[in-house]
Amino acid sequence: MRSVKSDQGNSWSIKDFDYDVPEHSLSFGYSIGGVTLFGFVLLAITGIVMALFYSPTVDGAKDSILNFVSDPLGMWLRSFHRWTADVIVFLIILHLSRIILTGSYMGKRKFNWFFGIALLFLTFAFFFTGTTLKWDQEGYEAFLHMIEATELVPLGGLIASFLKGALVVMRLFVTHTLILPLLLLLFLIPHLVLMKLNGLSPNPNKISTKKVKISKHLNKVFGFSFAIYGFVAFLAAQFPVIVYPGPYSGVEMTKPPWAFLALYALEDKFGLAALIISPIIVLLGFVILPYIDSKSGPDSKAHKIVVWSYLCIVGIVIGLIIYVALTPPVQHLDMNMN
Repeated sequence: MRSVKSDQGNSWSIKDFDYDVPEHSLSFGYSIGGVTLFGFVLLAITGIVMALFYSPTVDGAKDSILNFVSDPLGMWLRSFHRWTADVIVFLIILHLSRIILTGSYMGKRKFNWFFGIALLFLTFAFFFTGTTLKWDQEGYEAFLHMIEATELVPLGGLIASFLKGALVVMRLFVTHTLILPLLLLLFLIPHLVLMKLNGLSPNPNKISTKKVKISKHLNKVFGFSFAIYGFVAFLAAQFPVIVYPGPYSGVEMTKPPWAFLALYALEDKFGLAALIISPIIVLLGFVILPYIDSKSGPDSKAHKIVVWSYLCIVGIVIGLIIYVALTPPVQHLDMNMN
């Protein structure tokens, strides 16, 4: 049925949802959010399949993964899940960068910016917990870093005690597959609603009054998504992800995935406290950004300072990532911990 008649005698159809959006919505920069959301859907589907074969126990987690990847299709599916997670982290950073460069957090979009920041941190939480669920040497050391860092904050000892023990993998599994997805929906739904209410942010580099239908924008999103995740499927087949040996207690021999290498470098310089302090500084910086650069316009001096400061920080982060990637692992953990 194409239309529905209301009590007032008016009718509406599916075409009424095909509203107008600015023409620049067809560009890749303004489609990244949709492409990222498409990737999350793929992660949910592949994650559900893998969860059916996963044993969330200290003794069974790694063996269940090894059994799953012993089949070529299982190996490809797990590799696709991991490569997609890598791509999503990269895309959400690109999405953040586009918003900062175009000043899309200003004015009425400020509140939606806060939801976006929450989604950014949730993405990294997904990535971290997914790493630990392997419960190999890399996952085990990532967990120990989290435990030691947690113990530095008030009441952190109680939290760390709760996370340790025989049920640790089960709790990480529930966090990854239930708690974080619920939080994702909690912040994603208002993020999408506000995006619709506020309208697509303008492109300061290309002023145009021309409009296109949202369906055309969605077609672009699907086109970019099929191209990107099709390439990811190829990468998963050509470069399957590995499961490390271990876990072995009393040694530290791995480095974290690329998304956390900059944190690893700061930890090497300033100690475990950097794992707590650095994210807090980043969070506070994002929260105050709309107030520092408020209603001044993308061509203002204040916004240019914000953009160049952001680009400098990105350059430093990239430099730290490259440095850690090219240097051997450094011991940060207390190897005498129980």
